Amino acid sequence: MSPESEAPITAEGPDGSGTDGTPRGSAWSAVAGVVLGGAATFYVVRRLVRDWPDAREAMEHAEVWWIVAGLVLAGAAMVTMAVGWRAVLRLLGVVAPRGRVVAWYFVGELGKYVPGVIWPVVGRGELARRAGVPRSRAYTSVLLSLGMLYLAALFVAAAFLPFGLSGGGFDPWMLFLLALPVGVVALHHGFLGRVARTVERLTGVHVDVEIPMWGDSLRLVARYVPAWLFVGTATWAVARALDPGAPFARVVFATVLSWAAGFLAVPVPAGAGVREAVLTATSGLDGGVAAATAIVARVLFVLVDVVAGLVAAPFAGRPREGASVGPVPRSTSGHGDHR
Repeated sequence: MSPESEAPITAEGPDGSGTDGTPRGSAWSAVAGVVLGGAATFYVVRRLVRDWPDAREAMEHAEVWWIVAGLVLAGAAMVTMAVGWRAVLRLLGVVAPRGRVVAWYFVGELGKYVPGVIWPVVGRGELARRAGVPRSRAYTSVLLSLGMLYLAALFVAAAFLPFGLSGGGFDPWMLFLLALPVGVVALHHGFLGRVARTVERLTGVHVDVEIPMWGDSLRLVARYVPAWLFVGTATWAVARALDPGAPFARVVFATVLSWAAGFLAVPVPAGAGVREAVLTATSGLDGGVAAATAIVARVLFVLVDVVAGLVAAPFAGRPREGASVGPVPRSTSGHGDHR
């Protein structure tokens, strides 16, 4: 165990601020995220205006309480994802209060509205690092959590695939499911160890990361499954508000597949446009209902992100509250060798 891993987290500087700054950094991150979230909201609202002739009739008969239920379920989905990240941190030997990690998650995740998958990694990783989590573990935890989260999405989509095929047959968007076996292999500690060695050779920089065992990682993938069931059910609740006959299983399949496709479409901020296109193509909903469901669901999730990010910002930069860093349990070394 390195000295770094034995030291407790200390997030306070001499003036009570973070280790390399003040809580104002979290506030600025939140403001930037709100602007970006607003831009995403503008995008979906503009599309709603464009598709209004088809969606108007469905929206006129929407049952508001189903949309409210969708908003609650969307919030539950995002909190479940945040708690999943805490489990990944624990896998890497970092123990932090649940509320603190949830705050880091919501403020950091506002970066996903910037093109490229790197920004939520930077956002969450920096907040954790400023709270005293070693840089290597902070960033590794975010990367692993994203990989596990979307690998879980692919598992859920694959489980619901029969409903998608029976409802409308094969759609080219379903080819994204081919990423499932690739993701399973990529999570193996041996593969990650080889990646670490390759990075060291190419950069000349030692990769000081302890890699968790494959079985432990796959168990955490399973912990993310409820989050995707919340996501799919939230979107179905929106569809149900517009169409009482909306098929539950097929909408859940289309929703989870659309999120996975949006994530894999790296240059697109938060998968904007991709998620809506996949949902519309594979949900089995009528044109107007499908368009309205895709847009309203997007607005609900953006609303959760922005409001939660604003609420969490003051807490994300607070001094530590009992967090600690210890050895990585049942890990391999940074070079992928078994202990």
